[in-house]
Amino acid sequence: MKRMNTVVLAALLASLLAGCGTARLTVDDGRQLDPYLLSEMRTYGAGARAVRPAIVRSAALHDKGCSHQYELPFEAMTSYGLANEDQKVAWARTLGVNERLSVIAADRSSGLARGDVIAQVDGYTSRNSLKLLQALRDARDQGDPFRLVLAGGRAVTVAPLRVCRGHVVLASPFRPQVQNYHWRYAVHPLEVFQRPLTGDEAQWIVLWTQGLSERGGARMKTYAFLMGGLKWATVFALGATASSAAASSRSASAAAGSSSAGQAAAAQLAGQAGSMAARSAADRATLSGISRVAAGVFDRADAWAFENMIKLGMNPRAGLTLHEKLLGQGLYGNAFVLDDERLAAMRVLTEQLPEAPRAAAASPGRR
Repeated sequence: MKRMNTVVLAALLASLLAGCGTARLTVDDGRQLDPYLLSEMRTYGAGARAVRPAIVRSAALHDKGCSHQYELPFEAMTSYGLANEDQKVAWARTLGVNERLSVIAADRSSGLARGDVIAQVDGYTSRNSLKLLQALRDARDQGDPFRLVLAGGRAVTVAPLRVCRGHVVLASPFRPQVQNYHWRYAVHPLEVFQRPLTGDEAQWIVLWTQGLSERGGARMKTYAFLMGGLKWATVFALGATASSAAASSRSASAAAGSSSAGQAAAAQLAGQAGSMAARSAADRATLSGISRVAAGVFDRADAWAFENMIKLGMNPRAGLTLHEKLLGQGLYGNAFVLDDERLAAMRVLTEQLPEAPRAAAASPGRR
C-alpha cells in the first residue's frame, strides 16, 4: 500500500511539473478590442499573403550578377513573449496566431498552409517560440534544404530560395506608418497593402525592394562607412569621457536640427504641392540617415524592377498601376507613389513597350 501511494504521488508530481512547463495558449475570448489595431493586423496578414508568392517567383530570375540572400516560401510568426493580453487576443482573432509558431502565409510550392504549427526546425525544438523562430531564420540563411515537423507530426522538407538581396518587411501593426530603407531590407508602411494587390503589383514591390539594394546598395554602404568612420574619429579625438558625452550631445542636437530642417523642407514642399506626387516627394524629405540616401536612388529601383518584371513575364506597367491605386486613396507616405521626375521616367519606359497593357496576372488577394 505504501509503495502504491509513493507511485501515485510521483505520478501527480510529474503531472504538476508537466503542467507548469506547458504554456497557456491565447484564445479569442470575445473581448472588445481597438478596431483600428484589428484592421492593421488584417492588412498585415493580407500583405504577407500577397508578397510571399511574389518572393518565390523572383527566384526564377537566377541573376548571377546581384548580391544574394535566401528566402522561405512561407512566413511564420508567434505571439510568444507579448505582455499585453489585448494584443495577444488581437493576433489570435485576426491571423489565428498564438504562442506557438504558426504559418500565416505560404506559397503553394512550400507544402505548408496557413494555420500550420511548426513544432521542430531541423531537429531543434523549444517551448520558447522566439528561439524556434530564430532557428528557422538560421536554417533559411544556411541555404540548404532542412526538415520541419508540424504539431500534428507531419514532416515537410523546405528548400530555401536563392534570390537577389533585399528582404521585403511589412511595418508592424503597432507602428503601421513606419518606412525604412536599407541595402539588406526595406520596411514598407502598411498603407501600401490596404487594398488588395494584384499578382503583378505584389511582384513589383518585391523586385523594387531587391532593385533598391542592387542599384543603391553601394551608395548606402558608403554613407554608413563614412558616418561610422566620422563617429569613431570624433570619439578618438576627444578622448575623455566627459568630452565624449558632450560630443554625443552635440551630435544629437545636430541630428535633431537635420531632422527639423528636413521636416521644414517637407512642409514647405507640401504647402506648394499641387499634386499627391509632389506630396510624395515631401514625404521622402522627412527620411533621414540611410533611408534618406536610399530615397535618392528610388528611380534606379524603378528601372531595375521594370526590367526584371519583363524577364519574369509579368506586367512591367504594374509600377504605374500601383502608383495610381495609392494616389487615388491619398496614400503618399510610401516609396511607390512617384514624384514628378520618377513618374516622367516611368512613362518613358512604358512608352517603349511594344504592346498594350494586359490584364493583371493574378486576381486581387483576399482579406
